[in-house]
Amino acid sequence: MSASIYLDHAATAPLAPGVAEVMHDVLVGAPGNPSSQHAEGRAACAHIDAAAEKVAGLIGAEPREIVWTSGATESSNLALRGVAEFIGAGARIVSVVTEHPATRDTLSALAKQGVTVDWLEVDAHGAIDHDALAASLAQGPDLVSIMQVNNETGVIHDVPAIAEQCAAAGVALHVDAAQSLGRLPIDVSATPIALMSLSAHKIGGPKGIGALYVRRRAPKIGVAAQIIGGGQQRGLRAGTLPTHQIAGFGAAAAQAARHGIASQPEWARLRERLWQGMAPLGGLLRNGRPETTAAPFLSVSVTGVHGAALITGLNEGEPALAVSTGAACSAAKGESSHVVRAMGRSPREAAATIRFSLGPGVDEVAIDAAAQRFRDEVRRLRTLAEAA
Repeated sequence: MSASIYLDHAATAPLAPGVAEVMHDVLVGAPGNPSSQHAEGRAACAHIDAAAEKVAGLIGAEPREIVWTSGATESSNLALRGVAEFIGAGARIVSVVTEHPATRDTLSALAKQGVTVDWLEVDAHGAIDHDALAASLAQGPDLVSIMQVNNETGVIHDVPAIAEQCAAAGVALHVDAAQSLGRLPIDVSATPIALMSLSAHKIGGPKGIGALYVRRRAPKIGVAAQIIGGGQQRGLRAGTLPTHQIAGFGAAAAQAARHGIASQPEWARLRERLWQGMAPLGGLLRNGRPETTAAPFLSVSVTGVHGAALITGLNEGEPALAVSTGAACSAAKGESSHVVRAMGRSPREAAATIRFSLGPGVDEVAIDAAAQRFRDEVRRLRTLAEAA
């Protein structure tokens, strides 16, 4: 297998330094059930409490406001389904057409059960219209759900401004922060956010563990549990907690607290170097403004090539580029990006959209090699298309 340049950190970031060691130590050294009252159980519980402090500290929350889940998808399901079930008949939720499938598909399912869902459109740069949000808020919804950083394009929604709009209307806000955690400053103590979905493996933690921040300070929000039986986590999410995975999340959060925000200017610099290295090709459509896109993200739609051939060529060439067409879950279903289609790209352009997402281990040498490999592959495919 040829050497690969890993530029898919938005799908999964490699484990941060020290995370594997922490997980191993906890798995071997704290085998007790954290729900048990004996010494071994208390030792396991202590690791969970320590991780809660680290994860909560990353977003300005209190440790008791962290509810552990299997990942951001479950967190968003708990938030959306939990609020809808708590409200009952007549529930109304506002969201955005470019949301992650964890939100879109959940809300589509809830709509079939009678929940009213209002969808906000985006402009050519992926931004919502705040006047349209105001109009939706005037309808008296129970919840607004929006991601802070789009998982495909990196486009940043102005969550502080959105939170203020929601607060002024007396409407609770759920934020999908899977892609913004560790990349953007987040302070739920200063921003009126009721619920926030978090993921460990986007910041160098293990897969299979996430969290939902549930605000316990006024104004509180009602959330009906979706997994019941056992009463763990104050009844909000039952089940024996995976101590080693939670400890790994805590270790990754500690790394993100030290290095995450500080590293963003360097990722922005390298991203622009990558774009400048590819742009001379021509026929490249950049999705999202650089100034309103999270630093590690570059989304590019390529004209004159077949999307499936492009991603296959990049993934399997030499050097191989570990990139994706957008969300990993959408790629697995063979779908073109609903996000860039919503931004005005044609279905063909959406199918030929590549997401580059940078992270630790990426340097100028890797960026320049990736740009060269991308140019070579696009030229090869365009030549084949012209000859056909």
